[in-house]
Amino acid sequence: MQYTVEPDGDDAIIRLDMTGIQQAGSYDWMRLVGTAQDGQNVWLSVDGKPKGISVYNNADDNANAQVLSADLVFLVDNSGSMSQEANAIARDIKEWAVKLAASSLDIKFACVGYSEYGTINGAINFTDVESLSAFLDRYTGTSRTTGFVGEDAEILKNAADAMQRVYDECGGMALRYADANLTFRPGSNRIYVNFTDEPNQPNSNEDYSVEFFADQANWSTNQGTVHTVYSASPSFTERPLYREYPWRISEYTGGTILYASSNFSGVTLDSLPVTGAMTNSYVIRFTNVREFMDGNDHEVKITVLSTDGETRAERIFYMNFGVAQ
Repeated sequence: MQYTVEPDGDDAIIRLDMTGIQQAGSYDWMRLVGTAQDGQNVWLSVDGKPKGISVYNNADDNANAQVLSADLVFLVDNSGSMSQEANAIARDIKEWAVKLAASSLDIKFACVGYSEYGTINGAINFTDVESLSAFLDRYTGTSRTTGFVGEDAEILKNAADAMQRVYDECGGMALRYADANLTFRPGSNRIYVNFTDEPNQPNSNEDYSVEFFADQANWSTNQGTVHTVYSASPSFTERPLYREYPWRISEYTGGTILYASSNFSGVTLDSLPVTGAMTNSYVIRFTNVREFMDGNDHEVKITVLSTDGETRAERIFYMNFGVAQ
């Protein structure tokens, strides 16, 4: 989720953007219902005090729709072992991006390429689907995601050159690079998809290890979810800090995992659960927060309960409501 605070006289209006929540068992996407509506199934409190909330479901597609803003980053392993998958991945990224851009989402795309030599060797900052496609179509094969493109290409390249080299493929390094150097929009949900057929190999660098993302002090809710597409056998022996399971980053950040064949056959990115999570997103709005506008962080708790009681989701995070005027 992401949040924005809009001043409203001596009060404020708070907007939370949340990606979709699935029912346990059926995996259907839930429709959320807010305060004073029949079938209310989502509640919010600040420092233990319940707040009245309005909820907008993106899937309703009605006149009151509050469009979800999403910044989607593709992290692509472009090492030699990805030669079988590279062209198919580029094709599917383009097709998927076109579909997402045509939806009701307010979405932008970026891409980061990382190499078998432990470096970031390509990137394009957030842009539209046409520019993303042009970036991927400059070359073929694993070269598609190499090179730095755009008005800030030199800045992106310099930032990549300044990162500590790890000598092998490292999705954790690519993720840290994207988080630090791409221009995410304020309030946009951050979503990553990491394509690789190799372990995460940080070469003893704890900042690039999968375990770095297990600690919410290092990777908070609003820094985004990471979804993994892994196109090799997952049965290798894990060695912490050297040969790590890359999908653990998804487990730690609330993302999903898709296992694919080495030639990427039979896979479409439409099947990624993150597609449904975006198109079935929600916007929650509430106000009357003057008492919390003291410049300090306050505990916000969101609780979701399905009608049958099978799905209960709860998330606590901390929000600064600003300072009352």
